[in-house]
Amino acid sequence: MAPSIDSADPRAVYQRIAHDLRTQILSGDLPPGSALPSETELVRRYGSSRGPVRQAISLLRSEGLIDSHQGRGVFVRQRPMTRRLSIEGVADRTNGALDSVEDVDGQLEVLRYTPTAAPAEVADRLALPEGTRVLARRFRFFVEDRPALLSDSYIPYDLVKGTPVEDPENEPWPGGMLAQLRSLGLDVREITEDVATRTPTPDELHELGLRPGIPVFDVTRTLHAADRPVATSRLVIAGDRYVLSYRIPVF
Repeated sequence: MAPSIDSADPRAVYQRIAHDLRTQILSGDLPPGSALPSETELVRRYGSSRGPVRQAISLLRSEGLIDSHQGRGVFVRQRPMTRRLSIEGVADRTNGALDSVEDVDGQLEVLRYTPTAAPAEVADRLALPEGTRVLARRFRFFVEDRPALLSDSYIPYDLVKGTPVEDPENEPWPGGMLAQLRSLGLDVREITEDVATRTPTPDELHELGLRPGIPVFDVTRTLHAADRPVATSRLVIAGDRYVLSYRIPVF
C-alpha cells in the first residue's frame, strides 16, 4: 500500500490521508474485512504526525467505511448485500414502500395506525385543507430480520372511514397499498416521486439499526387517481443496502 498524497494538494494533511485510504477501500485494494495498517505504520508511510492520521481514521469511520475494534485494530467495514428496489414493483404488491412482500419476507411492523389532522406538508401533497383528517400509518419493514425501511403513509380519512382499510389488524394487506385503494373503488393512474439522500435523524439511526455515517434515501411518493391525489408516503431507506432502480418508458 504505497501512499499517494500530493504535497501540492491544498487540503489538510488528514484529508489527503483519508482520500488515499478511501480510494483504496472503494477500489477494493483494501477489501471488506481487511485490517488497516497500525497507526504507527500509517505515520511512517505518510510522513505525518499521529494527529492527522487519527483525524483521517475518524473521518473514514464517520463515513461508514471502517470499524474500530478495541484491542484488535481498524478494519474495512463489511458491506451488506445490496438489493435493487424497482418502481415497477409498486404496481402490483407494495405497501406504500419500495419492497415487495417477497423482498421483506412478510416482515412488517405497524408502529402507528390512527386518524389525525393532516400536517401542512401532507395536506399540500393531498390537495387538502390543512388539518383535514387523514389515516396516518407508520410501518417498519425488515429484510433478513434487519430493519431496512420506514414508511409513513397518509390516506384521506373520508376514503377509508368504516372500511377494512381502517383496521390495522388487516396489515399486511395482500397486494399492498394499491390493492387497498382498489378495494375503495380508487384506480391509481399516476405515481409521482421525489428522491433525496441525507443523514438520518437520531431516531432513524436507531429504528433502522444504522451505523453513524450511513446515509438514507428519503423518498416522497404521491398516488393520484383520475381527479385527485388519494395517498402519499414518505419512505426512509437504509442507503447502504439498496440501489433504487427505475425504468421509464418513452412514448
